[in-house]
Amino acid sequence: MVCRQVIAKGRQVHVNAVSSEENGSAQRPARPRNRKEVILRTATEHFLRNGYHRTSMVDIAATIGITSTALYRHFTNKAELLTRSVLNGLDEIIAGIARTESLDELIDSLALGALTHRGMSALWQREFRYLSQETQALVMRKLVGAAATAQAAIQRARPELSHDDAEFLGWCLLAVFESVSHHQVTLPEGDFLALLRAVGHQVAASELPTGSDGRGQDFAIDPVIPLPHDTSGTSRRDRLIAAAALLFSERGYAAVSIDDIGAAVGITGPSVYYHFRRKSDLLAEIVDLAAAATEHYTAAAIDNAESPVDSLERMLRYYISFAFTHRDLVRVAVSELTHLPADVAAGHRMRQREGIMTWARTLRAVRPDLDVDAARVVVQAAIMIVNDVVRLPGLMWRTQLHDDLFVVGMAAHVTQRT
Repeated sequence: MVCRQVIAKGRQVHVNAVSSEENGSAQRPARPRNRKEVILRTATEHFLRNGYHRTSMVDIAATIGITSTALYRHFTNKAELLTRSVLNGLDEIIAGIARTESLDELIDSLALGALTHRGMSALWQREFRYLSQETQALVMRKLVGAAATAQAAIQRARPELSHDDAEFLGWCLLAVFESVSHHQVTLPEGDFLALLRAVGHQVAASELPTGSDGRGQDFAIDPVIPLPHDTSGTSRRDRLIAAAALLFSERGYAAVSIDDIGAAVGITGPSVYYHFRRKSDLLAEIVDLAAAATEHYTAAAIDNAESPVDSLERMLRYYISFAFTHRDLVRVAVSELTHLPADVAAGHRMRQREGIMTWARTLRAVRPDLDVDAARVVVQAAIMIVNDVVRLPGLMWRTQLHDDLFVVGMAAHVTQRT
């Protein structure tokens, strides 16, 4: 130990200086060996909570407790962080299912992967547009490959199925496990895995209809809240909402300008402000319309039903019809909430949760063996199956797609715990 004197304001101050040779604690802390892993995990949490557009490298570095300069030693920019966050989780899940040899093993692997990488599906779905075109193509190839693996496992277990039906069920099966990424319900891990496995097995075992009876169209009821379908409506306000919904759905909220929205209905950008004060007000209106329509359909299902089972069936039928008719509203409501002011987004999330709770209570009237959280997990899985399928152009050729989705959705609902 070295003792030295420092003269400060006329006083003698004794300072004990400890050499690095005598005490290693004076040295800079060693860099953790898993620094990259910590950075990726932290970045993923930020992207999920705040969205890619509202997350900066400074935010990520501050959370970890390092400088942004240190962060750049590991990753070139924020885009690279997003790419690695998406691909790492996806690659681990795909590697897991590639090692499986049976449908049981595949479902077990998907369930474990879904909980281990719980935010991965929501991340790539919400932030897909911010990935480079090359990475987008890579992600799609990986997802198509995962669906093919699921299709093959289902067909081995059910050789009577056609290739097309097994492929359809493969996509539905993946959606079950993607669904946990879009809610915050918590269950004991063992119970959660068992429930997901049970839903997965029921979906894979669905007996698809051999002929369409057209029932899906019978449930396309007219909502109390007007929902703009296109940009040719008579009300300019409705035309703006429809145009914004289409553009936000196709490009993402951040990539669309007020001028883009105005041009879509034949007016200048500044003219949009006669109807909406800011772009986020348009987004809030779109999300509100989606929520209002869902609430209306849910209430109609309960009011018009003759039994709890009938009510549950009507809820599913109504939602399928709504999701097909208003794909843009559904996609925007699911993917673009992070662009709203925090208090507005929180209000909409609460409204969405209340809608899920109403559906879950209806399910529990049919399935009293499920507690409320388990019922919410099942409902979210059924909804995600619909949301995913309506966004897959490769499945739109199916002439009875409404009925196919209804059968699979009901199969998910009647799941028995294993």
